[in-house]
Amino acid sequence: MNGIEDKLNRIIAPLLREIIFKKEITQDVLNTILKITIEKIVNTLFAESITLYLIDGNKIKFSYVYFSPKLYKNNSQLEKTYEEKKKKLLALTLPLNTGIVGKVIAAGESKIVRDVSQEKDFYGEIDADTGFKTKSMITSPIKIGEKVIGAIQVLNKSVPPYVFTETDAYLLEEVAQYSAKIIQKAFNPSEKLTDQELAYYVARLTKQQYIELGEDFQIDSNLLEEAHITSDLLRKFKMIPIKIYPGKKLRVVCSNPLDYTGIENFEVKSGFQVKETVVASKSEIEYAIKNYLESIGEPASLEDEETAKVTAELQKTDDEAEVEVNEDYENENSAPIIKLANQLIREAYKKKASDIHIEPFEKETIVRFRVDGVLRQAHKLPKGAHNALITRYKIMSSLNIAERRKPQDGRIKFKTFGKDNPDIELRVSVAPLVWGEKICMRILDKSGSLLGLDALGFSETNLKYYRDAIKKPYGMILNVGPTGSGKTTTLYSALTEINKPGINIQTAEDPVEYMLKGVNQMPVRKNIGLTFADALRCFLRQDPDVIMVGEIRDLETAEVAVEAALTGHLLLSTLHTNDAATTITRFFDMGLEPFLVSSSLLLICAQRLVRRLCDCKEAYQADEAEAEALGIPPGTTLYREVGCKKCDGSGFRGRLGVHEVLMPDDEVRRLIVKKGITSDEINDYVVKAGKMIPLFKDGVEKALKGFTSTSEVFRVLRSE
Repeated sequence: MNGIEDKLNRIIAPLLREIIFKKEITQDVLNTILKITIEKIVNTLFAESITLYLIDGNKIKFSYVYFSPKLYKNNSQLEKTYEEKKKKLLALTLPLNTGIVGKVIAAGESKIVRDVSQEKDFYGEIDADTGFKTKSMITSPIKIGEKVIGAIQVLNKSVPPYVFTETDAYLLEEVAQYSAKIIQKAFNPSEKLTDQELAYYVARLTKQQYIELGEDFQIDSNLLEEAHITSDLLRKFKMIPIKIYPGKKLRVVCSNPLDYTGIENFEVKSGFQVKETVVASKSEIEYAIKNYLESIGEPASLEDEETAKVTAELQKTDDEAEVEVNEDYENENSAPIIKLANQLIREAYKKKASDIHIEPFEKETIVRFRVDGVLRQAHKLPKGAHNALITRYKIMSSLNIAERRKPQDGRIKFKTFGKDNPDIELRVSVAPLVWGEKICMRILDKSGSLLGLDALGFSETNLKYYRDAIKKPYGMILNVGPTGSGKTTTLYSALTEINKPGINIQTAEDPVEYMLKGVNQMPVRKNIGLTFADALRCFLRQDPDVIMVGEIRDLETAEVAVEAALTGHLLLSTLHTNDAATTITRFFDMGLEPFLVSSSLLLICAQRLVRRLCDCKEAYQADEAEAEALGIPPGTTLYREVGCKKCDGSGFRGRLGVHEVLMPDDEVRRLIVKKGITSDEINDYVVKAGKMIPLFKDGVEKALKGFTSTSEVFRVLRSE
């Protein structure tokens, strides 16, 4: 059995080590992990080929095919032949329950076939199509929990006795179990790998016990005292002692037992040796430590602690006094105010905030972070620190520190103020208020991973409309809504989906929020006279296929955008309008001719963002008042927020879009050119004709499915 486990470890070790040590699991990392794992399986089982199948609706799709290099050795012509076989296979699909793979998927159990010529379920047509000769095989189901999502199949043992064994089948089943979630995520980027799943992978790799720290788990303060484990050690190393052995040895809960350096440093600092490690998810460990520290009245994290220390130092200043700005504030490593400025940004980034608000009041300064679209108070700072903090951010933004009476705008490249800082930019706005200057900073994470259109919350109908539109060769697609409604993110996702080597995509943005591989992105610079309209005119001479302009704000930009859409280009942009129909009349207000709008429009997508309910949500039945407000029968099952450690007690985790998608048909185009038409008339027609689902109705549908709560629907869409 040890030999089998060694083989298994050789296969999965690269997969799991990549997961553990990569800070970000990008699509490239996933593909690399998958390739390494596939090759290891083939080499370990001495197979000639391997195929991954995934269920796609009512069909089985060939999702990954690999032929062992031993089949063609150094023969380049033969290698090309196998590449052709691979392409043929990847273009195939099978009906469910077809062939051996179909039977394995249906039964959810592995099957060894030592001689396919004796197997009645063998689907020989594939060999006939590709010219590959299948002799023997193992097929194992790929499961997520109890759900079968596909199968993994190895073909033709290349060493005596030239047939696969039960031991080979065991190995393949184990690998399928380990890698099921990775395989799913590799082919569907919107799938999430949770902290718990990651911790489980780590435990399996290191042969450690895996545990879930429940809601009621409490750190034993007596044990901490006996082991001389301070709050600082808990925060820094995130290792929770759960047992003391004779000889100053500990059993600890940690998220990564392969972090030998961290464990060694923990041992040096604590004076105890780590005898055993138990694996739990990082988020559960942090939550347990946070609860413990809050129970004893201490800051819950190093970030909070650092901010608290700096605040305490600044508090020594008289509340009514202003902190004098001197040369120390320009040295990022010296003055407390500089540490505070950096720390607030790092803390906001870690908490996934989109904006930082630093607001002056009569006796204090309030710091708030916008998380999932809702502002939350993070800190209270002494009044005396305010001017120095604002000045520091002005210095970082290259703004005029002497000007306190006028608004100013700037940008911070945070990485330049500390090599350990995250690689983000901040769009800074300074506004003079009654009690001093307020700063609002929008966090722009250019390295952030983009979601696919499938993960943005589109209903099935709206997603089909949107995908149909972005596949058109020319025309104008508009995403509309207020600031912060996810318009740009949707456009980026659309560009990512259509981005191919054969397409030239040009974008004009203010600012460039994400870096897209293979896309030509131009930042608009109003200070030097480079406007959206100028960028569009330039693009029309750059042989574009697709153009994305950040926003249509004026008649000049609108005219050039329409011209681009009418001359054989796909044009994507945004507008600040409340709904889809109003967008059409907004163009009229700008001064565009109705026939130009009618001819150029492909699709208008109005959207909002609502918070997504956490898994801790609870079901309830709608009463008459709520049912009437939502337009649903009383007693309908709905869901509401509860709050748990995963969502930090808020009941929500992340956001999703609510949309209304208007794709003009002949009647809508006729209405557009009709003199004096109003947005209400257009809206009434498309809704009554079933051509568009209104925003509020789409929000209600998402509430009925348990994606969000009705309180969120009313909060975001109450005026729609």
